[in-house]
Amino acid sequence: MEAEKALYKVTEELKHARHHLEVVQLEQEQLLGEQSDVDAEMDKFKETLSRIEEEIKQKQGEVIDAAGQIETIQMDVEDYKQRVVDLKLKQSALVATLDNQRAGVRRLKDFQKDAIERLEQLTEEIGVKSSKCRASEQKVAEDKNRLSEMYETMKALEKELESSEAEFNTISTRLKDTDKAISNIQGRREKTLQKIRIVEVELSQKHIKRENLVSRIEERYRLSFEELRRRCAEALQEKDGEGGQEMTPEELEAELDRYKTRLQRIGDVNLGAIKEYEELSERHDFLTTQRDDLNQAIEDLHKVIRKINRITQELFINTFHQINEKLKDVFPKLFSGGSASLVLTEPDKPLESGVEFMIHPPGKKLTRLSLLSGGEKALSAIAFIFSIFLMKPASFCLMDEIDAPLDDANVHRFNELLRFIGEKSQVVMITHNKQSMEFADTLFGITMEKKGVSKVVSVNLERQAAA
Repeated sequence: MEAEKALYKVTEELKHARHHLEVVQLEQEQLLGEQSDVDAEMDKFKETLSRIEEEIKQKQGEVIDAAGQIETIQMDVEDYKQRVVDLKLKQSALVATLDNQRAGVRRLKDFQKDAIERLEQLTEEIGVKSSKCRASEQKVAEDKNRLSEMYETMKALEKELESSEAEFNTISTRLKDTDKAISNIQGRREKTLQKIRIVEVELSQKHIKRENLVSRIEERYRLSFEELRRRCAEALQEKDGEGGQEMTPEELEAELDRYKTRLQRIGDVNLGAIKEYEELSERHDFLTTQRDDLNQAIEDLHKVIRKINRITQELFINTFHQINEKLKDVFPKLFSGGSASLVLTEPDKPLESGVEFMIHPPGKKLTRLSLLSGGEKALSAIAFIFSIFLMKPASFCLMDEIDAPLDDANVHRFNELLRFIGEKSQVVMITHNKQSMEFADTLFGITMEKKGVSKVVSVNLERQAAA
């Protein structure tokens, strides 16, 4: 019974294979024609892809050159800005010195009026004071001359800065045009790659279909596909040599019986092992390629991470030192002396280190920000914020009641710093402090004369002073 079942199964498979043989022959002819068309299209796509890659390499070189020029110009612009800020700080120091000297002259004149009755006893002292007064006036005149020279130098720097900004804008426009061209080329490249992927998928599908047909033929006739093609060609040649006579049905049956007998003599052969080997080999090659691609991607990511860490560390260290330099100028203005600095908790690991703000107020010991009083904390935080702001001043500076915790003396120093910052940036501050309002150029107030209806009231102090 098992043999009969096996015989019935083999008979059914034989019928099925015969039916598929006819289908395979038709599909084989169609696949041969399609394969030639696909090969021609692949050659065209490869030529187009190579041409696009050359264009992309050329554009990338141009972008790199433009980026280098922009970086150089940006460094020059930052140097000019830094020199302008330093000149402003020196100018404010000279103005303060000039005010102090003028105040000293006024005090000397007052003392001279009050000491008329004691003229005889204080003649020598008056002579000394007069000589000091003349020396101070001479120093004031010298400071005025130096101040005018510094103004001229500052104007020349401003002209150079304007020319550098114009060159920067020109290069920026060229860079934008280059970016647009690159984006267009990349879009065309993506479309081409997508078409190539579609063609590759279709080609692989047709290849797989052809392999399935070949495996079915080999499984059905227990011969390789090349052997079958060779025998068919020989049979056709023999037929042509015999004069082109067709075989009778009896001869075809006899030929079929002969082939069946040969198939039975061959016995059972595991032809599936070849197919399994090919499938496993193909999967092994695919997995090996995927593993190599993953390893290469991991290596590329590590390279990118190292590059980012290096650039980030350089930018962080440069900014860190620049903030400390600005703190040396800003902090003494707010505290009338003292010093402050940023310190890394782990200097060997800048990207993982914390940052401590060390404060040394005048007349006190060096301490952390958390150990100061409320007003000192506020002034230290203001010094830190404006040190960052002065590195690259913006067009606007908006503050909300930043002077609330400060006393009158600290408010005056804070407003003097705002006046210096206001020369380059427009300062907008929300405040309730009267001294801060006195320093403002324009005041805006919100009033509610009627319940639920707010109205803005403004006063231009510069225009009122001029009137």
